[in-house]
Amino acid sequence: MKSKTKASIGGQFWSQWSEAEARAHLEEFSRAAESAAGFARRRGISTRRLAYWKKRLASATGGETKPAFLAVTMPATPSVLAEIEIRVAGVVVIAHEGCDVDQVARVVEALGRRTRPC
Repeated sequence: MKSKTKASIGGQFWSQWSEAEARAHLEEFSRAAESAAGFARRRGISTRRLAYWKKRLASATGGETKPAFLAVTMPATPSVLAEIEIRVAGVVVIAHEGCDVDQVARVVEALGRRTRPC
């Protein structure tokens, strides 16, 4: 196994990743349901390092790395609300299921009064 190389920038030491280590980190990141910044912060690494290795390994294989997919839970029944369209005096009022019926009636009545002569 290749020995780890340590480097120092500004007094902070960091170790270089081998290709195997980079692949392992990128694989873990692809399974994580978090942003690159969140993943990097949690692991104590930089987002630049992740991006560098992702690009390097993609170019080494001659293609892009596969995108990560997240499982999405869909509701059992669609949440589509019924609506009714009311046309009064050239104005369209759309009332959705669960709205205040008295308020809709007042709007329709006011529109009807608007078209009557004084």
